[in-house]
Amino acid sequence: MPFFRLSFNKPARRKTKRPNCGTIILGNKMTEIEIKARVTDRAATEAALDGMAEFKGSVTRDDTYWKKDGVQIRIRKEILGDGTESTLLTYKRKELRAEDGGSVMEVNDEQECAISRAEPLEAFLKDAGFSVALRKHKDVKAWRHSSGATLELCAVPPLGDFLEIEILSAAGDDSTVNGARKILLELLKDAGIPESRIEGRYYSELLKETLSAREQKRQDAPL
Repeated sequence: MPFFRLSFNKPARRKTKRPNCGTIILGNKMTEIEIKARVTDRAATEAALDGMAEFKGSVTRDDTYWKKDGVQIRIRKEILGDGTESTLLTYKRKELRAEDGGSVMEVNDEQECAISRAEPLEAFLKDAGFSVALRKHKDVKAWRHSSGATLELCAVPPLGDFLEIEILSAAGDDSTVNGARKILLELLKDAGIPESRIEGRYYSELLKETLSAREQKRQDAPL
């Protein structure tokens, strides 16, 4: 069953230098429609993307998730291909909604700002009782399609490779969202990936499952 991710009220990020500490990223409110699928042949997928979209560059993202009493925030450190570094603070309310036809949609209310340094905030979070729930590393190559969609080929150790495709729209009505869904599935097909590989779980869920399985295997190993 296809899984779509829909984010409401996500600011459209500027292409210019990120704001200073504590400043909200400016831009019009946008709706993000996204799917994520597993990639089994990275070389073939990358070749397909080169043939269907314009390569925009690479970025490394290191995410640290801090959690307390069910509240979670993310601190992301990004390094672009040219060496430019930035740090983002994100708070996201997530909700999964089942829709007619069997599809599942992730609805996100996301708030984000750029900060100059993570260390002062991390010190505050520790003193406030937050603890690190998860760390995630992602190496990303990005392409831009003529439809306006962004396609990201992501390596997420130890999970493997994924293709994320997203469309940002100023409108969030049903007609716009349904049209975007069709484009996402068409692009997925053009990239040579079947719908059966669409992954509906969060990376955090997949990482926790993988780490838990590894720990169980370690405990079961003979001494």
